Amino acid sequence: MKNKNKILIILAILLVCIIIVIIALLMLRKETLVEEDNPITLVFEDTEIIDNKALFFQIEQNIEKYMKYIAKGDQVAVNSISPSGAIQLKSNNYNTFLADNMYVIDKMDNITVFAHEIARNYKKEDDYYIVVNIDYENNAFEVIPSSKEEYDNAVNNSVQEKYKQDINISSNEYNLLEEESLTDFQILKKYFDDYKFKAINKPQIAFEHIEEEYKSAKFNNDIEQYKTYIQNNVELLQDANIVKHGITKQGEYGNYIFIDNNDSYYKMKETGIYEYTIILDNYTIEFDELKAQYNKLTSAEKAISNMDKVMKLINTKSYNTVYKYFNEEFKNNYFPTIEAFTDYMNKNFFENNIVGNVSIKSEGDIYILSVPYKESLSTVAEEREKVFLMRLKEGTNFELSFEV
Repeated sequence: MKNKNKILIILAILLVCIIIVIIALLMLRKETLVEEDNPITLVFEDTEIIDNKALFFQIEQNIEKYMKYIAKGDQVAVNSISPSGAIQLKSNNYNTFLADNMYVIDKMDNITVFAHEIARNYKKEDDYYIVVNIDYENNAFEVIPSSKEEYDNAVNNSVQEKYKQDINISSNEYNLLEEESLTDFQILKKYFDDYKFKAINKPQIAFEHIEEEYKSAKFNNDIEQYKTYIQNNVELLQDANIVKHGITKQGEYGNYIFIDNNDSYYKMKETGIYEYTIILDNYTIEFDELKAQYNKLTSAEKAISNMDKVMKLINTKSYNTVYKYFNEEFKNNYFPTIEAFTDYMNKNFFENNIVGNVSIKSEGDIYILSVPYKESLSTVAEEREKVFLMRLKEGTNFELSFEV
C-alpha cells in the first residue's frame, strides 16, 4: 500500500515538472524577437468601424484629393502626402472615388484609418487598400499604400504594432486636411452616382437597393425584369443629373426626393453610409402625399397629370404598365398581346419623347388629349402627334385608348 502511494506521489511530481517546463517554453517563445521585416502582429480591441458621417466623408475627401493628384501626375503633391511611397493607380481615367467601410485606431491627437477605396470610370472599378494617418495637432494627413490583408486584419481587430504608435506629420500646402463638411446635396450626388454605376454595371447589386414594396410593384421581384428596364434606359440613366432635390432628416440620415434632367422622379432613403433604398418614379406606388395633391386637381388637370405619367412610362419603355390602363375593347381590337403593343410603340415613338404643349377637350366623361412629341429640342427635329382618349375612374385610376 505504501509502495502504491509512493508511485502516485512520484507521478504527481513528474506531472508538475512537465507543466512547469511547458509554461517556461511558451514564455520563452513569446519573448523571442522576430526580424524587422516581419513585424509582430498584436491584437487590440479598439479598431472600430467609422460610422460617423462627418468623419467618414472628411477622410473620403482627403483620399479623393490624393488620388486626383496621382491621376494628374502631380508628383510634388503626391510625394508631399505619401513620403514613404505612392499608390500605383491602375488607370488615370477615373471619374469617381468613394470609400467602402473604414476602420480606425483612435489615439491621443491622431488617428490611423484603414480604408478600402473604390475608383470608378463609367464601365469598371478598381480596388485600392490604403492607410491614412491624420495628425489633428498639425491639421495634416499622410497616405500609405496597404493591402487587403492589412485591411482585413483591421476588420478583425488585428493590426501591426507600428500602427498603434502616435504620429507626427509635418504639414505642407498639399497635405492639409479638407475640413469643410459635405452638403446634403453632395452626399445625395455620391449616392446617385453609386446607384447609376451599379445599375449599369452590376444590376444584381443595384437591385438590392430597390425599395421592397416598389420592387414588387414595378418588377414583380424579378431581377430579369429589372435588367431589361435598365437596358432599355441605359443612355438616359448614364446621362442623368440631379436638377431639383428636397430633403428631410431622420437623425443624421436623410430622406431625399429629386428630379433629374430627364424629368424622372426618385425617392431615396439613407439608412447608413452608402446604404440606401431607392424608388425610380412617382406613379408605380401611390404615395399619400401624391394622392392628396392629385385629389386637389380639377378633372381636366387630373387627365393632364395622367397623360404626363403615361408619357414617362413610354419614355422608360414600361409598356406593361401602359398596357394595364387600356380600355378592354381597344386592347382586344388593336393589341391583343403585349408583344403587338410593344412592336407598335417601338415603331411610332422615339427613344426619348420630348412632349410639347398638350391640348385637351372633353366629350361627356371622355377627355381627348392631343400630345405633340419630338425626339429632341432642336427646331429641326421631327415632330409627331398622338391623340389619346381618357376616362377618369375611381381614385387615381383611369382608362386609356388612342388613335391607331
